Amino acid sequence: MSGKQRMTRERWIATAFELLLLEGPKVIRVDRLCTELTLTKGSFYWHFKDLAALKSAMVSHWRQVTRSELISSATADGQSPRDLVLKLFEAASLRQPGDHAATMASIAIRHWAGADPAVRRDLADADNERLAFLTTQIRAAGWSGAEARSRASFLNAALIGLEQLAGEPAQTPTNLSGVIDAMLAPKAGSQA
Repeated sequence: MSGKQRMTRERWIATAFELLLLEGPKVIRVDRLCTELTLTKGSFYWHFKDLAALKSAMVSHWRQVTRSELISSATADGQSPRDLVLKLFEAASLRQPGDHAATMASIAIRHWAGADPAVRRDLADADNERLAFLTTQIRAAGWSGAEARSRASFLNAALIGLEQLAGEPAQTPTNLSGVIDAMLAPKAGSQA
């Protein structure tokens, strides 16, 4: 690669995400990636054992950026459950399309999971991680048992929907705090 910028694992992943977003999962192939980057297959295999390893790295990267880092940053401040959930919702609605770790990638990953069992498993793990975070926040707000899990499931579904709408700002809800308050606040005159 004389005269060229050194190829990195991250650049292979970013290019694969670009293809995923533009043309779907079927075009994520070694030959297509090499053509896009004007590199040899040897360069690809220097960074990845095989195509499955690249796909796994893509999903792992997406999961780390869109789930784990977001949840970690949300909990770092010692905020109230309401503020933590609101921060998670705001982050989901403010992401910009086009970034390979952003909302459009979440949409593409969900589509891809429909046809790929390995991606489906990774997506389920990521959703379960976020669901556990939401359940913890709802329990901290005073709800318990099945009601806490049910409310967390509703919020998780709302987040998935919000991710779907994030590329269309005119359709993104503006009263996120109202939705979150409705899910976290106990009914008047009752104990959660």
